[in-house]
Amino acid sequence: MDRSLLARMAFATVLLGVVALVFTAALVAGFAGLAVFFGWPMVVAPVGAAVVLLGFGALELTQGARVVREADAYEVDAETAPRLHRVARSVAQQADLPMPAIAVSDDDAPEAFVTGYTAGSATLVVSLGMLRALDDAELRAVVAHELAHVKNRDVALMTAISVPTAVASRLHELSSATSERLTSGSGGAVRGRGLVFVVAFLSAVVALIAGLFSFVGRSLIASFSRVRELAADRGAVAITGDPASLASALASIETELGKHPVEDLRSAQSVAAFTVVSPEQVEPDEPLMLGAEGDEPATLTYYSDRYDAFVYRTFLRTHPSVNDRVSRLQAAEREVQSR
Repeated sequence: MDRSLLARMAFATVLLGVVALVFTAALVAGFAGLAVFFGWPMVVAPVGAAVVLLGFGALELTQGARVVREADAYEVDAETAPRLHRVARSVAQQADLPMPAIAVSDDDAPEAFVTGYTAGSATLVVSLGMLRALDDAELRAVVAHELAHVKNRDVALMTAISVPTAVASRLHELSSATSERLTSGSGGAVRGRGLVFVVAFLSAVVALIAGLFSFVGRSLIASFSRVRELAADRGAVAITGDPASLASALASIETELGKHPVEDLRSAQSVAAFTVVSPEQVEPDEPLMLGAEGDEPATLTYYSDRYDAFVYRTFLRTHPSVNDRVSRLQAAEREVQSR
């Protein structure tokens, strides 16, 4: 891995560590406040924080199986998917990895990703759309990219660093819902009581703090993920010695994704962070149109969409742009040819 990637990964790791420590301290402080309010022993503070973090950590461990289910993937063998099995076995041997379990989804959008926290438990998922879009050399390059993730233990690593952010995100959702419910008509007969508004106010404060931690954590995780994607590209080249085929595959995948309806791409976004090319990068831009002729963009919706797109591109992208990746691979191809 080149020094710039190492530096970026180290910087993101340090910041993620700081955010995780600060959030954990805030979580302990929150439980300490509850202990004081209810007269509980102070041991509740560290124990409560540990239970929350470990509980969410356990939930994160089920993420791989959930993603495979959401992709509607089913396991296949050498008889039912001979081409994919042949390519995967060859690449696994070259990468000095055990043969992963192979699953296929019927999705027409080109997708490929791996799940599993160890090389021995890895599952490679490839969509029929991917198999149709790529030739053998391109498919080999994509499989090598995914097995490079396995070799680098990226699934386990990303899961571990995501736990504090997952806790913050869930706290934000729960606190926001609680505050909204207590300050709306659904508060019923108890609305107006002082305690209800105190709880609503505290919930709003927790939602604000947790939301801030969640956004910062997600931004740092996305930055870390982009570096790991570039590292997996380099790992694929190290396995196959063929950067040109990976560059061609990425361009083909991006083109194919652009041909699919918005609804198809949105259904694929549940696994977007895991795929070789994120469908979120190529979702067609279709603003809401109003007016008698249906030719006037809804101003508020238009600017809201632009803002969301800016935030996503700037902070939350899990993958580098395809153009950036292809440029790097073309440079690697020139290096290979000059040897």
